[in-house]
Amino acid sequence: MAAAFGINDERFAMPLTVSASTLGDIPDDAALGQSSIGQRDVALTPMQAAMLSAAIANGGTLMKPYLVDSVQAPDLTVVDQTDPEEMSRPVSAEVAGELTQMMTSVVQNGTGRKARIDGVAVAGKTGTAEVGTSGDDQPPHTWFTGFAPADDPQIAVAVFIQNGGQSGVEGGTGGDISAPIARQVMQAYLASGGD
Repeated sequence: MAAAFGINDERFAMPLTVSASTLGDIPDDAALGQSSIGQRDVALTPMQAAMLSAAIANGGTLMKPYLVDSVQAPDLTVVDQTDPEEMSRPVSAEVAGELTQMMTSVVQNGTGRKARIDGVAVAGKTGTAEVGTSGDDQPPHTWFTGFAPADDPQIAVAVFIQNGGQSGVEGGTGGDISAPIARQVMQAYLASGGD
């Protein structure tokens, strides 16, 4: 499933080459279980996380990312414009709908409550990723990825704060630290009308 979303693809470009997301080695079922929740050797880029959310928002279709939407002449006429291009269909529209419901519940009732926007249904997933080996004093990375509005998606985001959390401390998780930033970005975009 990870491969279907482009994880472990060393050729990933947008069009600049970017670091590939990876699952790392999965030698046994225990490693598979740890990797399935984003632990162990999983290394996901924020771009890849945003693309995952965007694919769910897009009914299961993963689009190829691009940097430049259009090139304009001095008189603002469009000289060239990027045509959206499908990359893959990692999940069906039905599965994407089910994931949207689950992600919406995360924001309405779960760890993503700090991503709520008044009057807008937000879909999201939080994460707090442990770093290093047991006994390390490195704070965990905090994550939030999601999209809004959940019923008519306009924006997908991923917020990653490197070593931004606090293990075992109230208020030190992805839901506490990264979700409010995601809310501000999505809210600003929606308020601007997408400009």
